[in-house]
Amino acid sequence: MDSRIIQIAIALAVAVMLSPIAMAQSDDTMAVVDGVTFSEADVRAAAAAGLDRLLTQRAQFLATSRAEEHAILEEALKGMITDRLLETEVENRGIPLDELVALEVAANTPVPTEEEVLYFYNLNRESLSGVSLEVGQAQVRDFLSRRNYDQTLENYIESLSEEHGAQSFLGPYRFDIETDGHPSIGSPDAPVTIVEFSDFECPFCRRAEPVIKQIQEEYGDQVRLVYRQFPLNDIHPRAQKAAEASLCADEQGRFWDMHDALFLEPVELEVASLREKSAAIGLDTEAFNACLESSKYVNRVLADVRAGILAGVNGTPTLFINGRPVSGAQPIESYTEIIDDELDLN
Repeated sequence: MDSRIIQIAIALAVAVMLSPIAMAQSDDTMAVVDGVTFSEADVRAAAAAGLDRLLTQRAQFLATSRAEEHAILEEALKGMITDRLLETEVENRGIPLDELVALEVAANTPVPTEEEVLYFYNLNRESLSGVSLEVGQAQVRDFLSRRNYDQTLENYIESLSEEHGAQSFLGPYRFDIETDGHPSIGSPDAPVTIVEFSDFECPFCRRAEPVIKQIQEEYGDQVRLVYRQFPLNDIHPRAQKAAEASLCADEQGRFWDMHDALFLEPVELEVASLREKSAAIGLDTEAFNACLESSKYVNRVLADVRAGILAGVNGTPTLFINGRPVSGAQPIESYTEIIDDELDLN
């Protein structure tokens, strides 16, 4: 069955599971105490918070399982291709596999220099605490040697793939995220769309912002950024109202101004501070305050969270680059590698 059809089917199943229908209540009696009857509906109402957490966990499990399934298939296919390429090369050259690997990989693997070892050791000194300098540097040297070997092997396999015209038709894992009607910046015709699920009170989201802006500057019209809300309300009590404030600002066409203001001072997200920010960026404060007080965007934020859960988001920031997920605040190379790959595919 087509993977996209499977993805849609699972999404629909989870959407139903998360809907009020899944919480169908009956009048069946579950207990009687001193003549007072407790129906299933009563018990479900009392257990609503716990049941909601359970449904969220189920949705996240399904989403994670999809990604893990793809990763398992990808690894198995990679292994099969590698084995076949090496077998062919062994047959063509008439030498044993271990000799081939020794000649083409081991002999070409660079030995870590003492400068590299010392630099990496200093960079990771905290994680190496409790061991002597000599032991710590030996561990670093072994790690760098293995990494260099693995990279040399990967480069060799890539050269064999090109030589033998090997092709893999299993593309990267993707999850299509709805973008229509959500705050965005960049050309709708951009070949790369980045959907960001974020939380205005999240320190990691704030850390990712300069990297995202750098990507926008470097790629220009080739990239479109779409923002979707994912407040982690259990640990960030002010994130929900900040999310609503950004959408109230969006009503006046100023979402990105409010977005920047919120991330600039993430500890100042009380309602009074949100009002001050709206005035500072030049919004119609009367309209903004009315919007914020009405809580008109509560369900809109909740819909974003549910969409994120269906896509496998379990922390912020999580970015989907043409549907390809990247979790956490990553160095720019983690994003540009995927962006460049997507541009090559277009």
